[in-house]
Amino acid sequence: MININILFWNIKNNIKTVPAISYLCKERKINILILSEANRIDSEIIVNSLKKIDFNFTVELPMPSNRTLLFHNIGKRINKYHDGTFYSLFKLKFRNSLLLLASLHLPSMLHNSENEIGAQAAQIKREIEIYEEDLKTDKTMVVGDFNLNPFSELMVSAYGFNAIMDKDIALKIHRTIYNTKYKYFYNPMWTLHGNINNEVLGTYFYHNKPTSYIWNMFDQVLIRPSLMEHFNFNDLEIISRIGEKSLLRDNGRPNSALYSDHLPLKFSIF
Repeated sequence: MININILFWNIKNNIKTVPAISYLCKERKINILILSEANRIDSEIIVNSLKKIDFNFTVELPMPSNRTLLFHNIGKRINKYHDGTFYSLFKLKFRNSLLLLASLHLPSMLHNSENEIGAQAAQIKREIEIYEEDLKTDKTMVVGDFNLNPFSELMVSAYGFNAIMDKDIALKIHRTIYNTKYKYFYNPMWTLHGNINNEVLGTYFYHNKPTSYIWNMFDQVLIRPSLMEHFNFNDLEIISRIGEKSLLRDNGRPNSALYSDHLPLKFSIF
């Protein structure tokens, strides 16, 4: 198996999502499932539900303090490498090379300023680069609930994730500022944010402040330039429907009562 399908979903600790998760994994042939805000749900409940569709599904070494949970059906090809304060890091065997997969859930904007969240993002980026150096790999993906938009300062700043929208610039690998090199991430989420051809314009709806983006793209995946040739851009999707069931209310907003206030994000590498 070369193609790996990955799904991320902040499920808001809603146990009602468990059957939907299993159905979605079967429908989209998911190999790696990453959940956030699932700490109040026994991971075995989720595993048992997943095993009904694929007996190979397992959870990868969860800890009580984990901000995310990772489930998979690819055996020894993936294993936990490190747990940080707001993220977990996994080693993934991919095309005879080593890929780093970081799953994260940064603090909420309801209780923290964008600068405070951005400071955590910058710290995580620095830690990831240490592990990239230790493992001698430049193939890294970061996926999760950033609680930041693609255009947020510490997402695009060289001092933060340095995650940009331009493929050609990203392929230059790094930029130099005051004689210091900063490696790029490429952020494919720009292609979905506000796209009028999609049923939804982001992954999270919030419209309660005078300054409102309405649809936010808090749930994102970032990739190093070396993975761009293996990233299926046509497969990147914000999911708003599972089978015949919509994840939205009649007003077009996420149905948080039945599912979550966040929508799932699906992508694949090949």
